[in-house]
Amino acid sequence: MSGFTKLPVTPAASTLALFVGGLDQPISRLGALPLDALAEHGLVDIANDTVHATVAILPLEQTLVVCDRLDADDDESSASSRRDLVCWPDDSSYHLASAIPPGRRERWIDLATGSAFAPLTRPALASSILGIDLNPRAIRFAGLGAQLSGVSHIELTRADIGEIIAEPAQLVTCNAPILADPDPAIWRSTDQAFFDRMWRSARACLAPGGEVIVHCVVEGIPDELEGDVTTVVYTPPEEPGYAVTWWSPDAPARRTTGYRELTTARPHLEPRDRDDVRAGARPALT
Repeated sequence: MSGFTKLPVTPAASTLALFVGGLDQPISRLGALPLDALAEHGLVDIANDTVHATVAILPLEQTLVVCDRLDADDDESSASSRRDLVCWPDDSSYHLASAIPPGRRERWIDLATGSAFAPLTRPALASSILGIDLNPRAIRFAGLGAQLSGVSHIELTRADIGEIIAEPAQLVTCNAPILADPDPAIWRSTDQAFFDRMWRSARACLAPGGEVIVHCVVEGIPDELEGDVTTVVYTPPEEPGYAVTWWSPDAPARRTTGYRELTTARPHLEPRDRDDVRAGARPALT
């Protein structure tokens, strides 16, 4: 966050500087904020007429997401503390959220939901949304984000991804951690066993005719998925493979994999990339 310190902060930008830029602000500039309520929820600390944000609150198009500050790993350097951090949204967050086709569903389950970025980015996609995560800190932050956003139809549950009992949903999503990443953070690194459990749980949570959408490393996509499996890889061949997979288990069997180069105009994957790969309009990958 050091880059923000070189820029002057105007009074109008003080809230963004506090919660996005991570810069302490004088109370006098934050009169419009409910500081007592924010302090009661542990979102800010107030001392010597200065306000310090303990978390980041990031504005989305119509909602707010609560996560750990970008510099949180500097303050909590131990592996056990870092493991429970709730990460900022990154490219993978946007790839998953933008890959979901439009249309209203009755129910949506987001596995390993973290800060509930995908549901909070697109809350109108379902009448009922269930976010599931093993990390209690993530569940708390996701709930705060939903509360601050006035979104009442998101339910948050703490559970292991392999032990989920839930009413089936027409849409199941997951932005998976990275296979074998050395970072100890729970949102960052995982092993093959996670993917085995995740795909099984996604299938078990899916209503008949529903669709599973997963962002993950290519190595995390199993060969034995039944039905229609469409994978779009967006990383160049010389880099580790990342992709979005659209899986319709009840559809006729078909397996297609293609590549779409990211551009400034289209920096994230979209449902039309799935449709292009199915139609053979994108370079095929084997």
